[in-house]
Amino acid sequence: MTLRKVQQDLVEESERSKRMETELQQQVKSNDTLLKAERKRIAADLHDDIVQRMVVVRLRLEQLSYYPLPERAKKEVLLLHRELENIMADIRYLIDDLVQPKFEIQSFSTLIHELVARLSRIIHRKVEFKVQYEQDEFFIQPYIKRELYYIIQEAAQNSLNHSTASVLLISLRWEDTLWVVIEDDGQGLLQRGRGKGYGTESIKQRAGAIGAELIIRSRTPGLVILLGYRNSQ
Repeated sequence: MTLRKVQQDLVEESERSKRMETELQQQVKSNDTLLKAERKRIAADLHDDIVQRMVVVRLRLEQLSYYPLPERAKKEVLLLHRELENIMADIRYLIDDLVQPKFEIQSFSTLIHELVARLSRIIHRKVEFKVQYEQDEFFIQPYIKRELYYIIQEAAQNSLNHSTASVLLISLRWEDTLWVVIEDDGQGLLQRGRGKGYGTESIKQRAGAIGAELIIRSRTPGLVILLGYRNSQ
């Protein structure tokens, strides 16, 4: 093989590599465009359908507050009205693909404490919260904090809605790794019919996306979810 032939082969290989790189960049750009278009469509659907329906429900709750209701019922109406307003605000942040300020301002322990209090108020079920070594809480990026929060919220709501549990316990332990334990005394995963449901898959996807460790175990009675996120600082 002559030197000229070797040089020609190298040039052709370089040109092929450049073409492949260009095609890959175009494919990535095309996928990004499709993703943005789909996000825009979903955002429009959320705003034009879901949010507007929630506005109607909010107005009906406001009207109910003016009726002569028993004091307990009136408090429930006001509580649901406030919760609906919070949900609508969160949806608007999702539409704009923004991280809610609470994930930037509040500590993770505080966020979960408030989540537990809110679930107890809204669902009227016993939800316990424990935190160990809170003084060792480390910084977590807001978007990761959001994903961890949604994992805990989804797991807690699945338990409260589908497990027939009498007690739900959420525990945090701060070490080099944040350990979260969510456990109930209800039905196991298979018995509650949620083993392959969207909620479980959503939890797994969120954990995988941020590199968190996730273990889901059925027991008798109940279910245990162990979530671990290592300090990356």
